[in-house]
Amino acid sequence: MIRLGLHHAEKSLTRRFLGGIVAPMAVLALLLAVGGTWVIKAAVETVNDRILSAAAHAIAESLGVENGQITLDLSPAIFGMLEDNARDNVYYSVRRGAEVVTGYAGLPDIAPHGVPDKQVVFGQGVYRGMPVRIIAEGHRLPHIADPVVVVVAETLGAREHVAQRLQRGLILLEVILVGCAAVLLPMVVRWGMKPIVALGREMDNRATLDMTPLPVGDLPQEMRDLGRAFNRMLERLDASFQNMRRFTADASHQMRTPLSILRTHIALLRDGDAEAPDTRRSIEDIADAGERLERLLVQLLALARADNAQSTPIAREALGINRLVADIFAQLAPRAVHADMDLDFLAADGDPQVMTNAVLAGELLANLIDNAIRYNRPRGAITVSVEPDHDLVWVSIEDQGPGIPEAERAKVFTRFARLDRDADKPGSGLGLPIAARLSAVLDARIVLDSGRDGVGLRARIGFPSA
Repeated sequence: MIRLGLHHAEKSLTRRFLGGIVAPMAVLALLLAVGGTWVIKAAVETVNDRILSAAAHAIAESLGVENGQITLDLSPAIFGMLEDNARDNVYYSVRRGAEVVTGYAGLPDIAPHGVPDKQVVFGQGVYRGMPVRIIAEGHRLPHIADPVVVVVAETLGAREHVAQRLQRGLILLEVILVGCAAVLLPMVVRWGMKPIVALGREMDNRATLDMTPLPVGDLPQEMRDLGRAFNRMLERLDASFQNMRRFTADASHQMRTPLSILRTHIALLRDGDAEAPDTRRSIEDIADAGERLERLLVQLLALARADNAQSTPIAREALGINRLVADIFAQLAPRAVHADMDLDFLAADGDPQVMTNAVLAGELLANLIDNAIRYNRPRGAITVSVEPDHDLVWVSIEDQGPGIPEAERAKVFTRFARLDRDADKPGSGLGLPIAARLSAVLDARIVLDSGRDGVGLRARIGFPSA
């Protein structure tokens, strides 16, 4: 059922989307977590370094000189910034060379050679058993020969705590993102499949041979080309079914006439005298109807073989065209003699080789020669000739019958189509359509034109040269 197939297709699409989108998203989230950790640490470090630098600069600006001595006048705001518990532990010292003027002694010296005026140096160290971030800023004071160095150190606990919180938030957001994608994708697939499911439901509800195009306007843009291709396939199927219907109707019509004749004359034979003229005419009509029916069945089988050969690969081989034509010529010569007609064969020099299928090519030639015998004038001549021409080898079958007007030559290749003048003559209108179909299967060319001096019909078949 189409619905069951669409359900499986939906599940398959969901799995493919989950595998094709969620898995790469998880890998990308992992890479983002690694890269985000580095960015977060760098950002936290930059922010805290700026605060540390501001503290060092504020202390440096609070330095002064009185009576040749360095003084420090820290404002309450600076003390508040340094003593803020949220800022972790902060230590400072003011140095003049190796001498600690004020502040905490023992802070790691990250600038043993001093720091130029207004210059800043950052470093890492350990103080009181804890890792610290250290900044050293140089500051020149009046009447003091060497720049004074202000050192501020901060423990790293607060930094690490902020970085961890940001990292946990990033990971949580990534997990939520991947989880939402995994949950929403099946719903998105079901939503996207709705027009296709509706299309499948409509196809389920259709009659068996309903080949009307499917509506593709409601399909997603990406699916419309597939819908149009499906509609084109429906058109081809509909055309095939129409041909089958026409073929069945025409074939049944063609068979009905000889069968009716057979039934009528059999009934007359049952009631009549076997030696009476009417009885003999009935026997002749039965024989004629039987022959027509046999020929029709043979042609229908040939047409079926031609149709089958067009849809399946056929074997081709190099064959001598003179030998092939001579075999068919020998088979049909008795019929021509019985019809009091001359049958001539003009072979080509050297027996040119053609690339074809022996069975189908023989059937094609037999069909055309039989057609020439059937429609030739009484005691007329039929000439079969072979003539190589570049990449084709032409076989011509020429008769002296009434021919086919140029305006109606395309019509005679239509199945069961007959000329108005031949309406009262026996025939089914399948000879030339079979020849045309076999020519297409064999990659040969078929051409109809007038015979010599405009008399009769010449059918030419161009076989690919080997």
